[in-house]
Amino acid sequence: MQGLCAQDDPDRTAALQLTTDHSGRSLHIDGDAAALHVVVQQTSIADVLSALAGFNVRYRSSIGLDEMRDGSYAGSLGHVVARLLNGYDYATKQDGSRLEVTIIGKGGETEMPGPIAVSVRRQPSE
Repeated sequence: MQGLCAQDDPDRTAALQLTTDHSGRSLHIDGDAAALHVVVQQTSIADVLSALAGFNVRYRSSIGLDEMRDGSYAGSLGHVVARLLNGYDYATKQDGSRLEVTIIGKGGETEMPGPIAVSVRRQPSE
């Protein structure tokens, strides 16, 4: 995608726009961290999270984030990220103006550890 422009100050109003390409993908972001409006069409979650770096969002993921999103997301930065990651298991950490997001897996698909067997030996009572 081309045409990305961002501001590094999360407190300032930013207008980020990825123009529509030949595949019909588009991403438009307006507002600031307190009142954000994101409109996406056939855009991967990874592309949206990368574009939110202009709002001091950092993310890491143990899985691919290639799932496409279509729609409009509005609210605070944290609310928009939560709606974007609906269906995923993730954790967020607010560190000053930085929002750190760790995506663990897709809801219901993360591998749960098996049961733990513990042997218990009882001492004979006296």
